[in-house]
Amino acid sequence: MEENATHECKNCSTEIEGQFCHFCGQRYHDHKESFGELAYEFVSDFLHFDSRFFKTVLPLIFQPGKLTKRYNEGKQRSQFHPIRLYLFSSFIYFFLFFAFTKVDDQSENEGTGNNTYAFIIDSSNRLNLKDSLKIAGQNIYDTAEQKKTLSDLNKEISRSVDNKIISNQDSLFHLSYSSDSYIDSLLHNKVTPEDYLKQQNMLSKENKAGFFERIFTVRMLKINMKGQEGRKALIEKLTETFLHNIPKMLFFLLPLFAFFLKMLYFRKKQFYYVDHAILSLHYFSLIFILLIVSKYILDAIFGTAIFTSLAFIWISVYMLIAMKKLYGEKWGRTIFKFITLGFLLIFALIITLLGNMAWTAFMI
Repeated sequence: MEENATHECKNCSTEIEGQFCHFCGQRYHDHKESFGELAYEFVSDFLHFDSRFFKTVLPLIFQPGKLTKRYNEGKQRSQFHPIRLYLFSSFIYFFLFFAFTKVDDQSENEGTGNNTYAFIIDSSNRLNLKDSLKIAGQNIYDTAEQKKTLSDLNKEISRSVDNKIISNQDSLFHLSYSSDSYIDSLLHNKVTPEDYLKQQNMLSKENKAGFFERIFTVRMLKINMKGQEGRKALIEKLTETFLHNIPKMLFFLLPLFAFFLKMLYFRKKQFYYVDHAILSLHYFSLIFILLIVSKYILDAIFGTAIFTSLAFIWISVYMLIAMKKLYGEKWGRTIFKFITLGFLLIFALIITLLGNMAWTAFMI
């Protein structure tokens, strides 16, 4: 292919010499590309991507902290960009995760109480039975019951509590009814959301359930009124929504993880927040890549779970070694900060999971 000595880039109109534009990087052609040239460009770009990817992944897995240190030192061109690496690895992982995770299988565990919505309600159900008006097996708005005062109803329920007469025969999530569970009594007696809200309006401000408690309880009662098939379909939708929110949840945790590192190493002024963010991107990318290789490739081939177990062990140890190499502190201080980082991450993960559950409940 013949090239002009000096010519104008067809992409950005910059005057260039040689085959590539120094401003935008596009290759110069003085004619229409042939199919062979088009295929050559594709193979060249792919091999370039492949080379940089493996040059990044291998040190990332086997040399903790080295890739991050090199990137922070300015040696960036030879490795895959950290954000692209995170997006690429997370995309592949969640593609495989959703491809091999059946929502129907999750909903079949309804009988064991191990489902998302049951945990949402169980986590939010902190009502005190004696602090609110309770329903004891009959609609409080029946004509015969309208004459009862709130005091009479409270006394009646208190006696029920003391005698522990609530039993479990028709629970949506097959939870064990107990004398201390208000929501169990509502589900057991098939109370409608409308009746529950009317009951709440009759209570004083001090005894009324909180805003989120009312929202969750109404959601539960609506599910309970749908019948078995309706409940199963809704549980499947809840589970699917919850699972699809996990990538967003992890994307929220990533800058928070970098913030924790910044707080732990605030005395090291040479490390900026972006330096900690690079380590966070590399670490989260490592987790995705190891799980892809161990769970969906090696374990699938050999029919075992040993590789995934080994991956989790390496994930746990990896961050400790990376912190030691990158920040250069003594092992004692590094281990202490590593343990502190673990507790902070677990706390943030719990808060994020609860937020995901609450968001899932509101979206359905």
